[in-house]
Amino acid sequence: MKHFFPAIFTFFLWNLLLCPVQADQVIRLSGATTVQPVIEQIIDQYAQLTGQRIVVQGGGSLSGVKDAMDGTSHLGMVSRILTAEEKQSLEYVTLGMDALVFIVNERNPLNEIDLETVISLFTGQIINWNELTEWDKEVVLVSKEMGRSTLELFEQYSGVHHRDNPSPGHNGLVSERAYEIASNLDGITLVGGVPGAVGYMSLGTATYLRGKGMPVKIISLNGFILDNESIRTGEYPITRELNLVYLQENKELVSEFIEYCLSSKGQEVVLEFKYLPIK
Repeated sequence: MKHFFPAIFTFFLWNLLLCPVQADQVIRLSGATTVQPVIEQIIDQYAQLTGQRIVVQGGGSLSGVKDAMDGTSHLGMVSRILTAEEKQSLEYVTLGMDALVFIVNERNPLNEIDLETVISLFTGQIINWNELTEWDKEVVLVSKEMGRSTLELFEQYSGVHHRDNPSPGHNGLVSERAYEIASNLDGITLVGGVPGAVGYMSLGTATYLRGKGMPVKIISLNGFILDNESIRTGEYPITRELNLVYLQENKELVSEFIEYCLSSKGQEVVLEFKYLPIK
């Protein structure tokens, strides 16, 4: 009998190591802060209906992909189109569509911007708004940290790269004077609080928070009409998908939650946050 308890302990230890999902039914999500507020509200509804425990944290799209791949999270939130390699390694579902927009403080008289001006601003060539308007105010740049899909979209569009990007931008580097932020909330709070600030962020988040009283203005880009149709067709130059990614082995655990995200109730939340629902 002296070997009975060690054997039982070993049996349970191996079961815990080999069956982590069965031992822990909490669904874990991480990744894009663009998607996070939508998911958090959907979680509130879903938990009330099912009692399922779900925890979510940000970290950016790159973290969402990495966490899903290594099993740190059951679902990763990714606010961009997936790469071919990611599509081979992960299952995914698209929740909605979004666009990248440029924002300024509501006191700024500027209403429209073009690519050339974007480049001149973010490389630090334009340092005062009186070079573009009659408003004499220092330009304060607000940009994103590495690993954020919003930064990747900005880089692809502008050709201006983050200073730590190993690939040089064909239109230069983001000025050292730029404030570097992580989440959309950080960015819009800074632009709303600093009269001369300019940044780029999610259309959905900017529209939603502006409606809540945040003192920012979305400026027109290259004269494009920014509406659901131009986003859906890709006519607006900077659009993106909002995705959830997961390993095939976690499909059983996350499938019901994903179905709820794509249901009419879930898609209503996507629309409430001013994104374009996929259904």
